[in-house]
Order: sequence, then C-alpha cells, then structure tokens
Amino acid sequence: MRFRFFPAKAPVSRPRIPASKLRILPLIFSAFGLASCVDPMEFPPGPYLEFRQNLFSMGVGISGDTVTTLEVEFYFQDGDGDIGRESEDEVFPYVGDSLHNLHFHLLEVMPDSTYVQVYYQDSLGNMTPIEYSYHLHYIEPVNANHALRGTITWEVDDFQNTAFFMQGRRVCYSIYLYDRALNRSNTIYTEPIQL
Repeated sequence: MRFRFFPAKAPVSRPRIPASKLRILPLIFSAFGLASCVDPMEFPPGPYLEFRQNLFSMGVGISGDTVTTLEVEFYFQDGDGDIGRESEDEVFPYVGDSLHNLHFHLLEVMPDSTYVQVYYQDSLGNMTPIEYSYHLHYIEPVNANHALRGTITWEVDDFQNTAFFMQGRRVCYSIYLYDRALNRSNTIYTEPIQL
C-alpha cells in the first residue's frame, strides 16, 4: 500500500505598499485590509470525498514480466480537520468498521450499471468480501480553522491479481473514510474498469 497526500493551501494575498506612500497608510490599510482578506476554508465537519481519476501504468514484476498497476486518486475535505489518527494503538472508541479509517471495496459492475460486492472463496468454501482497510495517519491542518482538503492517491495492492481473476468483467472500487469523531464520509466509486 502506498498513499500520497497533497494538501491544498488557501491562497493568501498581501498588498505591498511602497515606502513613499506610508503617509497615507491609514487610508490604504483600511482599503486593502478589507480587499486582502481571504476567507478561511469552511466545510461541514464530516469528511467528504470526490473521485478524481484512475491512473494506469505498466511496470516490471518480480519474475520480469510486465504488470499493470492502478492508482486511484480522490479529493477529500473535512471542516474540522480531524482526519487520521496519530497512532494505530488508539483503539477506543474505534471498533469494527471504524478501527481502520480508510476503506476500499472491490465491486463488479453489472450490465444494468448496478454494483455487486466481489467475494473471495477459500478452500473451505467460506466467502469473504474483497476489501482493503487502512489506517490513515494524522494529517496536520494548515489553516487557522483546521479545515482540510487535498487529494489522496492509493496504489491498489494486488491489482494484477484482480485483473487476472476478474478477466472479462467490469469492476470498480468504492471508497469511504471515518474521521476521529467517527463521522463517516460519503461513499464514492471509481470509474468502471474493463478487465
């Protein structure tokens, strides 16, 4: 698993006043003071996601063969900036689905454009949904009001195996996350991928 996080910073505008104009500083300050204010980012306190793109690339596998990799890029925002946890050891109140805060599920896209969870069947016949759950580390807010926004890129761990076992089918991934207050984001879906 590899993630890349790119925070988006709010633009800051600062007027420059030449030294020769310092005599009229009070007038300029009041005029520019209002014009240069940048509203802090304001979002609802719960996390929100938007799918951006699937990024495919070719590489060389362990045995020297050509392998296809998939990276999924998505946008996130959170109004109070409580994305990620500082330590995986933080357990309470994170239990069940919220123990790991970033979730991906492999889905098959049916001909009528509905989604069906994909399962793995073990040698005993037990069916387990194919899902990926991760611990997203703490993301430091960059604004005074702690709002966060940015993009995350997820490199799908075993996309080559998925492409082999799901050959001829269309699949996608659903994605959602939890913040530290256990607010669950909306669920987003990648574009369908024909294997």
